[in-house]
Amino acid sequence: MKADIFVQKSSNLFVENRLLKFAIGAMAVAVCFNSLMVYRAVKYQRTVLIPPAMTGTVEFVQGKPTEGYVKDMSRRIVNLATTYSPPTARGQFDDLLALYTSESYPEASKSWYSLAGRIEESQVSSTFYMETITLGEGTIEIFGNLVQFAGDTKLETAAKTYVVAYRIRDGRFEISEFKEKNLRADADQLKAEAETEAKLKKNAEAKMKNDKQAETISK
Repeated sequence: MKADIFVQKSSNLFVENRLLKFAIGAMAVAVCFNSLMVYRAVKYQRTVLIPPAMTGTVEFVQGKPTEGYVKDMSRRIVNLATTYSPPTARGQFDDLLALYTSESYPEASKSWYSLAGRIEESQVSSTFYMETITLGEGTIEIFGNLVQFAGDTKLETAAKTYVVAYRIRDGRFEISEFKEKNLRADADQLKAEAETEAKLKKNAEAKMKNDKQAETISK
């Protein structure tokens, strides 16, 4: 004899409907919980690296390296680029170029190998005494004093600021540009931009005045 849980069919359908709603609700909660855990895992994932010429480990959080790693790379880059002697310059520039992005490498290699040739020809030695490192969004500014010699003759002692543009790609630190910051050129550029803005403002005011005069005459 087949027995139903409830005598009336309507009661059976009501129970089945409630069970179905419960199952759907449970599945929705499970999906939301799983999505949340995946998001947290991606957001807080960490990649542990051993950077070149370093013995410690560095953590990447949310795809961004720690400040200590960027500063260590800054020291390595500026030492390769600015502290050299005629026998070591070309090899150092080889190591430096290995850090460049593939897009920037062709132009950078011409520049650095040309400099290596001039160093070897003129027998120039250089030492950079770094003082400060300032980190920006994808940029690093390195300030210090540069001392250069030709043989035993001192050529230059000057304060220098170098700017490194970089990116992190697949856990790899890559240089897109290394240049000396020209403070005078930057100041001249800012001055020129201010003069241009003032001229445009003056022209706009003159045009507005002329339009008002024309409107008055027409009335």
